[in-house]
Amino acid sequence: MSSKVFAGLIISPLTVAAAFATATLTLSALARIQASLPLLIGAALYCPLHFYLPVSRFFYVLAHELSHALAALVSGIKIKKINVGKNGGYVAMNATNAFISLAPYFIPFYALAAGAAYGLAAFFWNMAPYRPFFTGATGFFLAFHLMHTGEILTGPVQSDLKKAGGVLFSFSMVVLLNSLCLALALKLIFPHFISLRSYAATVWTGAGAIAGWLFTAASYIVRSLDTAKIYLGR
Repeated sequence: MSSKVFAGLIISPLTVAAAFATATLTLSALARIQASLPLLIGAALYCPLHFYLPVSRFFYVLAHELSHALAALVSGIKIKKINVGKNGGYVAMNATNAFISLAPYFIPFYALAAGAAYGLAAFFWNMAPYRPFFTGATGFFLAFHLMHTGEILTGPVQSDLKKAGGVLFSFSMVVLLNSLCLALALKLIFPHFISLRSYAATVWTGAGAIAGWLFTAASYIVRSLDTAKIYLGR
């Protein structure tokens, strides 16, 4: 068993716990209709475009390759060339790692850019009246990211996932990091009624419970196999 497969197995309880905790957090946030309506409208506006606007594919490829490039810069790796086309693209660099390979699958690039633009503008102008529009744009771009990422993960295995360490490790990491990023995004959008401390406690408790259950199940299976060997060996 490779180290990445082992790592994927180890983090899987944390991944499942984070996914469930984030789903619960999201439903709780969206239930506050007055505050979440712009976010819902933005997400709803993107959904039909995903299926009926082919140009969205180009913008996904652009975000995908720029996320690779951003992760490479953060990692201190030199970028030689960026190529983007409607049907695919690539970033030529002198080295890579799992963070760079998986970056496009958990970084909501356009939502991050929208947040950075809003934060920068807030230094110069009063942006409070425009917050609903920013929230709507964030919903639009989060839907863009999540729908494309879901489409990729449920399709043929991408070379990025293989390079990062294989399907199990990559899938576990992508789901985990998307869950954490979405929870953080919700905290930034709805700062007054989301507690990251409570969220972290829920994730940690859930991961411990799942790990305990898996350990108990594995122990039971091992004991059952040992018992079967004894009887079959007679």
